[in-house]
Amino acid sequence: MKGKKFTTTDIALTIVGGVIYGLSAFATMNWAIGFITLRPFVFVAPLWGILFGPWVGGLAGLIGNTFISDILAGWFGIGGVGGALGNFALGFLPGLMVKDAKNWKSVILWSVVATFICAFAVGGWIALMGFAPFWTLFSTVLICDIPPNVIILPFLSGYLVDRVRKMGLYYQDRIAEE
Repeated sequence: MKGKKFTTTDIALTIVGGVIYGLSAFATMNWAIGFITLRPFVFVAPLWGILFGPWVGGLAGLIGNTFISDILAGWFGIGGVGGALGNFALGFLPGLMVKDAKNWKSVILWSVVATFICAFAVGGWIALMGFAPFWTLFSTVLICDIPPNVIILPFLSGYLVDRVRKMGLYYQDRIAEE
């Protein structure tokens, strides 16, 4: 992994992941609990990280959340810094820590840890800005984001990895070749 370059393929996968993540977040924007929108497709960022690499997943989460969903919703601004950092972690950490996309225990563990980091970043930043109480946002992000990451993500990760592997795009295979 030392010296792994961010290739044209990584850029393309990041853009595709960011668009899918951003448009799916925007499409469900009207489903809200307080200040937080329900995101049944929140599993896209960690899935992209696990399948295509931590930087691809992290940047797809950041770009999709911040530069697609927030801009389309008219929410782009300083208040989104926590969401940008949190959604980056949501894709980056599972991509970094999950070594086998079929290991559902690892997939669940690291996506839940990343969701806690995301909730802390969102809740902490918004509370720091004085817009809403930390615990309200923190707990709401967890309630909205943990179920898709625990229920849907392990199934998709295990199901898609062989298809991604056949295309030569699975991150663990690509770093093993270097």
